[in-house]
Amino acid sequence: MHKRKIAAPVILAVAIAVAPGTVRAASPSGAEPQAARESALELHSSLEAVQAYASAHNPEIRAAREAWLASRQSVTIDRSYANPSVIYMPDTYNMVETRTGPETNGFGVSQAIPFPGKLTLKARIADQRARAALENLRAVEQEIARRVWARYADYYYAERALEVNAETTVLTRQFDSIAQAKYRVGKASAQDVIEAQERLTLLAAQRIEFEKARNVALGALNALLDRPARARIGRPREMGVGQPAATLDALIAEARIARPELKAEDHLIEAREQSVKLAKMGYLPDFSIGGQYIGIGNQGVRGFNKDGHDIWLATIGFSVPIWLDRVKAGVDQAGAQLLEQKYARRNVEDSVANQVQTAYERLRAAAENERIYRTTLMPQTAQRIAAAQAGYQTGVVDFLTLIDSLKSYENARLLRYRAVLDYQTAAADLFRAVGRPVAGVPK
Repeated sequence: MHKRKIAAPVILAVAIAVAPGTVRAASPSGAEPQAARESALELHSSLEAVQAYASAHNPEIRAAREAWLASRQSVTIDRSYANPSVIYMPDTYNMVETRTGPETNGFGVSQAIPFPGKLTLKARIADQRARAALENLRAVEQEIARRVWARYADYYYAERALEVNAETTVLTRQFDSIAQAKYRVGKASAQDVIEAQERLTLLAAQRIEFEKARNVALGALNALLDRPARARIGRPREMGVGQPAATLDALIAEARIARPELKAEDHLIEAREQSVKLAKMGYLPDFSIGGQYIGIGNQGVRGFNKDGHDIWLATIGFSVPIWLDRVKAGVDQAGAQLLEQKYARRNVEDSVANQVQTAYERLRAAAENERIYRTTLMPQTAQRIAAAQAGYQTGVVDFLTLIDSLKSYENARLLRYRAVLDYQTAAADLFRAVGRPVAGVPK
């Protein structure tokens, strides 16, 4: 009689605990020092806090940021003149003479000057490529945020599965106690006790698998955060389920505007268009200006007023683009590369539309499954296990029926958390596919 009073309230408490609401945590301040952020991660971390930490520490993001900063310097490099050339002519010791005296030391300097407009086009090309690098940085940041989100969801599922396993183990032990009590008074067979012990053994093995899944998820998450694999992260916050406020067509249209890869392609197309203009300027000459100084030795030649005076020269030159086939080949090459870039953009656009649709359908299906498991299947299995427990204690049902009902209840809860995991993974993919947060989709 004592065990009958304990078991039913425990089942009721478990049934109430598995339908929590969505908890939204405030993002930590970006001004917090690293030690404070580490402490927050170790205590009780939200998804927003983990993503913010990854944004500041992930090596892939840092590499993309440096690549963008490096590309910005190309604008200054490409719009600048080439270094001038300096020529030094040593004293030949009377090997070269003029009528007024032998040549001594001399030097010259020249500066190449591209045709007006060429450097401007080169700077525009570099600027567009730098803008594309910035969009690539944003794409990397979004991709890391997506991976962190997905790994956090894996961590969430493993933690909740461990909780379900622990609660199911408690109930199974209670049923084992009931079976042993009935066996001692001859109201149950040894098979009931063996069945309960077998179920406890399977739950222990299942717990090992859930612990492995949690540790793997933590290791993957810490790798994205550039932390040691065994570094501690606090218990994951509750993750909710919702439906996107926008239609699929609206999300695809939004992705075509917001997706950083498409913006990067637009900048690269603009760079290619400028490259075509630059290639066509190959028909125009480039210039050079310079000066020369030649020292003349004083030989005292009579009748020459400029005897021994040094020579100063100014030079102006230009290239002659006579190899027209070479220039035309450069123009054709630039035109082909422009078409290649446009087709590449079209391919990215088609891929983005497919990604949005795939993530959208997965998200809707997961949300609907979660609702069914939470509102229908879990209450049904909770009622079933309560009825089976009462029936077993009165001898109406056998112990195997009681264990099967407990399995069904455990399965329903795991299915619900698996649906939340599927939803959150799809939500992360939808955020990445669209290129910005989606209204109505909670973390």
